[in-house]
Amino acid sequence: MFKDTDNKLVIERLTALWALNECGLGGFMHAVSSPFTGILVGGISILLISLIASNASKVWPTLIKALSIVLLVKLSVSPHSPVTSYVAVSFQAFLGMLLFSLFSVNRITIVSLGAITFLESAAQKLLTLTIIYGQSLWESVDIYSAWVSEKLSFIDYALSSKSLIILFITFYSCAGIVVGFLIVRIMKLMQSVETTAPYHFSIQNKTREVEKTKSKKRKKLIFFWAITLLIVLLPLLFFSTEFNGWKGGLYLLSRSLIVLVLWYYVVGPFLLKGLDKLLSKRQSAYQSDIQNTLDLFPHLRSIIQYAWKDSSSLRGLNRMQHFMARSIVYSIHFKSSNE
Repeated sequence: MFKDTDNKLVIERLTALWALNECGLGGFMHAVSSPFTGILVGGISILLISLIASNASKVWPTLIKALSIVLLVKLSVSPHSPVTSYVAVSFQAFLGMLLFSLFSVNRITIVSLGAITFLESAAQKLLTLTIIYGQSLWESVDIYSAWVSEKLSFIDYALSSKSLIILFITFYSCAGIVVGFLIVRIMKLMQSVETTAPYHFSIQNKTREVEKTKSKKRKKLIFFWAITLLIVLLPLLFFSTEFNGWKGGLYLLSRSLIVLVLWYYVVGPFLLKGLDKLLSKRQSAYQSDIQNTLDLFPHLRSIIQYAWKDSSSLRGLNRMQHFMARSIVYSIHFKSSNE
């Protein structure tokens, strides 16, 4: 795919893009505002893992190194990221190593990687919600469903919590399959992107923007859990005779807050320290690679913004695919001012 470019450089740039995507600092998500951020981030990671594997002479050691760099950069740049995000990216990488080393990089393995990793993501989300809110979450869904069915007499079937879980998992699995086929399409589009000359991009200072992004993420997280708790509490308090009224509500509120505090301030940091300790053995070996990755971030942000403007003549999904293809190709072929 990058025949005239040094493979080491290609993998270095792809790894830096992967790290930027996982850190979320002025990367693809800044160029594209979407309610499906999680799906986009996951899809981009799968695309970059597939590209790294397709350009690697040995899949396992190359992806192990790339994953280690991504995790170490993520720990240093986004230390407050939830531990579940590290689990997700590690799962994607290890499954990619397994599939691509056994069957090579092709349409079937890419689509399989998309479907399985998105299925894992859905299961992880459901498990997290269940741990925080307990069985009350699913009781709340059943009560909502029964109430809506009663008020709207033309609806014969009430959507149960089990049905909702199946629907959610099915949606994510189908999304993973669709993303897999889109990745195959993007990889083909990359071959048609013009690369006759090196690209030069001016660097803009994004420090304030990064801080604003972190602040927005924290506010969104607090807002999400507060709204979810409210949605769970309301039907249990007003529509259920078995919930024990406000005493039950107080119990659910206390339980959820305790679990959240323990998760974000005790369990999460403890697991992240364990991960940091595990990766510290590799940090000294990859120190120069980590620094190179961090140095590339300002260039890559400028490239991504340029690629988004460069694809402005296109619309919808077609624009997204060309934007991704151009972003990656421009990132591989750009030269900094001191080169």
